[in-house]
Amino acid sequence: MPLALPAIRRLVARRTIVLTLAAFAAAALGSAARAEVIISEIMYDAQGADSEAGLFNKEWVEIYNAGTAPVDIGGWSIVDVQDGQFSGAFPAGSTLGPGEALVITGDAATFDAQWGAMTTPSQRIEVSNFPPLANSPSPRNETLGLRCAAGTYSDLVNFSATRGWPKLGGSDGATLSLAPSGLSAMANDNGANWLPGMQGVYGGWFSATGSLGENHGSPGYVATEAQAPFASSPDAAWSLVVIPDTQNYVKSTADLPILMRMTTWIRDHRDEFGIQAVIQEGDIVNQNNRVTPASGDQTATQQWQNARDAFAVLNGRVPYVMATGNHDYGTTSAQDRTTQFNDYFKTTDNPLTDPVQGGILQGTRFAGKLDNAHYQFTAPDGRDMVIMSLEWGPRGRTIAWANAVANLPQYADSTMVLVTHAYMYHDETRYDWARNQDADPNNNQGGNPYSYGTAGDTSDGEDLWEYLVSRHEQFEIVLSGHVGGDGVGYLASTGDAGNEVDQMLFNTQFEANGGNGWLRVLEFLEDGETVRVRTFSPLWNVERTDSANLFEFAVAPLLAGDANGDGIVSGSDFLHWQRGDAIGTPPVTLDGWQALYGSARASQAAATPEPAACVSAVLVVATLPIGRAWRRRCGSVAAGRRASRGF
Repeated sequence: MPLALPAIRRLVARRTIVLTLAAFAAAALGSAARAEVIISEIMYDAQGADSEAGLFNKEWVEIYNAGTAPVDIGGWSIVDVQDGQFSGAFPAGSTLGPGEALVITGDAATFDAQWGAMTTPSQRIEVSNFPPLANSPSPRNETLGLRCAAGTYSDLVNFSATRGWPKLGGSDGATLSLAPSGLSAMANDNGANWLPGMQGVYGGWFSATGSLGENHGSPGYVATEAQAPFASSPDAAWSLVVIPDTQNYVKSTADLPILMRMTTWIRDHRDEFGIQAVIQEGDIVNQNNRVTPASGDQTATQQWQNARDAFAVLNGRVPYVMATGNHDYGTTSAQDRTTQFNDYFKTTDNPLTDPVQGGILQGTRFAGKLDNAHYQFTAPDGRDMVIMSLEWGPRGRTIAWANAVANLPQYADSTMVLVTHAYMYHDETRYDWARNQDADPNNNQGGNPYSYGTAGDTSDGEDLWEYLVSRHEQFEIVLSGHVGGDGVGYLASTGDAGNEVDQMLFNTQFEANGGNGWLRVLEFLEDGETVRVRTFSPLWNVERTDSANLFEFAVAPLLAGDANGDGIVSGSDFLHWQRGDAIGTPPVTLDGWQALYGSARASQAAATPEPAACVSAVLVVATLPIGRAWRRRCGSVAAGRRASRGF
């Protein structure tokens, strides 16, 4: 018989008294073994239908022995307390050892099909009559119980999607997963001790199994140690921050504060991480020009205003570069090339971008329009950086313009970053329309720019590689979003000059909460050639530590530049050159300095600046810490250099 809420509260109170007495008993026994089996993960909101009679059941519950003694769980059951529904008993003789986790499912075949790649049959048991779980749990409709054979409760969790509990319900399915701070039968009553199941967090991973959907969880694994607070790497010189598709944040009043939290985190951590610029990968809004929301509760005008307000947090603090995606055009998704982007984002918004105010913007394809633009700055380690942002499905003349920009002599020795919305697919390849033309439907790539209303003049990733990126040695990094799947991808390709280009997909929009607040920090290390990719959520204050989200790759190295031979690269080396001193052995004259620091890519060395123009730069450089001192880069990545997926 279903229990009324007062009865559940009395049951929880009795359970609390029992647990408290058990705690006192354990303390009195000192080092005596302690048994405590708790609920540690709940899959109640899988992608698509949770179950269909006689076909599948995707719901499951994980239990964990947080104690120090093994526990006989034979005859136990899972209970939906409010609905009075009991699962069949766990098999007789089942034992759960200390620190062990076990999944309880009503459909072992479906569970194995979804999660078997990372679990074994010994980590799950099937029970009959697994109670259905509410997809919109609240304090009044969902209390999950772990009932012992004797009829008492080892654990009760009155979980919810409100009141401080994590909200699920993204396009992807996800579990409710217990954090290391919640590993007791009392601590797991607090929603603040739970997280959405998320790839790369506390053993979480992404499962994609055809008709069974795409889901995030960590069945069979329970993390017992909390992550250290997210902080800048000790060997990082400076960083870029990448924000993936923002459309699901700005379309909803509930999720907009998450995007605000992301940009606020960037602003507040600018100095700690040495953040030089923020790069947004497109699909700024969910609908460009439609009054009635296609989804969410915000009109197109409100969505553009929301996006503008969220990024305005960075104005005057950090420059930002934005790409446009398919949802930023037409009415809802690139039905045509009309966009409101340039009405809401202008060159004058951010003084750190506005060239009139000394900002990093160097040029645009069309005056006053930022959907095709290039930006330049000198990083704290002396690396000359150029960021090029190209429109959704760049048109032929846009690619011609981009080639002309890449050929500018002042960019000959730069590290160039290309950001465009649809470039990589989630299978570690570039978008290539040819794959959609063959006879194999399994080879198709969903979301290729050629499949939209703007297909008459467009390009995909393979086009951009062939006609732009591969032709210029300066291109070293390509960033894109757009596509789902696991939302991550990495591809290292060799350009025409033998240089390596590191291409990355990053998109979290299909997760709950508009994208769970994920952003990427690209740390350029003090060794002058390593870039460390890190993925962090200011919403949940956790870092993804799997190899797809935490890895390193190499860019062309900076030249050492120790002109005075003291073993340290610093502003004093530049001062020696400025004064015309003979330095080191052999002496370094003006011609020698120019040869040492001249372009390794241009056919002719770039003109050396007049000494007077360098005075302010010298003063700034001289104050930099050792190891982040002034350097210039020379040379290109050695042939065959590989990225390290994880470290």
